[in-house]
Amino acid sequence: MNKKDANDVFSSEEQSLLDCLSSSYLSIEDVRWLKSKRWFKRFLKIYSKELKKRYKNKPVIKKEIKPVKEDIEVLDFTQSIKMPSKEVIEILDFTKTLDITDINGIVKANEKAKKKVKLEKNIWTFVIAICSFILIILMVILINWYLENKKTNEVLDTIYEVAELEEKPVTTTTNENKVTTTKEPTLYDIYGNMSILEVNFDNLKNINPDTVGWIKVNGTKINYPFVHTNDNDYYLKHTFDKTSNKKGWVFLDYRNDINNLSKNNVLYAHGLVTNEMFGSMRKTLKPSWYKNKDNQIITIATPNGNLKWQVFSIYTIEPESYYITTSFSNDEKFNAFLQTIKSRSIYDFGVTVTTSDKILTLSSCYDDEKRMVLHAKLIG
Repeated sequence: MNKKDANDVFSSEEQSLLDCLSSSYLSIEDVRWLKSKRWFKRFLKIYSKELKKRYKNKPVIKKEIKPVKEDIEVLDFTQSIKMPSKEVIEILDFTKTLDITDINGIVKANEKAKKKVKLEKNIWTFVIAICSFILIILMVILINWYLENKKTNEVLDTIYEVAELEEKPVTTTTNENKVTTTKEPTLYDIYGNMSILEVNFDNLKNINPDTVGWIKVNGTKINYPFVHTNDNDYYLKHTFDKTSNKKGWVFLDYRNDINNLSKNNVLYAHGLVTNEMFGSMRKTLKPSWYKNKDNQIITIATPNGNLKWQVFSIYTIEPESYYITTSFSNDEKFNAFLQTIKSRSIYDFGVTVTTSDKILTLSSCYDDEKRMVLHAKLIG
């Protein structure tokens, strides 16, 4: 846009704008720093408010208005930032009848408007910077979550490929090619949908020598190898192949030994909202899960064979160490432990537990405030 000068012919709207600019005593230096329509408009509003405040008791007059070269520069500025003339006129039109005899009031109004706009601009810049920073952090978290999720899925694909996992049904019929049970009705008869797991642990140990077993919980996505190391921290932040990953992995309490079972044997994993690891344990808290007998037997496979566990308690609880106690100094304390964890259950499975039983405990985060816990006893 070409700049105008005093010899140019102005449209009626431009002339009205020039009159307002001239009567409001704005100079190009007052507005040039604003640079955008948004802040220019904000400045005009504050400036007009301050003028009204300072000259509110002055008489209304009709004064002679003679635009000068600087008014034309301000006009060019408003057009360069695409500020509608009507909006400027609407804000400043009152100055045409303002009796401004004390220039000091204009200076103060101008200074006040500048200070307020500069403060608002700084605050706005700070807010944008903070929001941008937060957005970048959120993007990093999201990207990291995506990459970790992708890595976990890749690890799972590899695991299921090399594990050569097979489920073979258990039957009570004596046959050379089938697993044989006793003639008397057993839990294998009562819980008909049972099977044994065959796992290639050699292949799994080639990926991770810490591998000690495989757990499968019917009615959930829990169908993973689990590991064992000398602490309960490492696999909270490392996946099965030992790469750093906040999704972690399923691991046996360092105090336990899968080949020499403790009174209470504890498996941990994160309760991921994606239902991976022990995330799908939340299903065990629903009637559709715990009232289905097919779900009430948990299978653990080890290099030495299969272990069957019968569920007898499920619940949520605030974080504590009692339910993950692994050994007891005497049967009295163990019995008290058994009665406590059984009484916590949200459903009565009708299962008797005694001090001669071995217990399996699954522990995971339910939410930020609670843990979800499942207890089962060894039945075979």
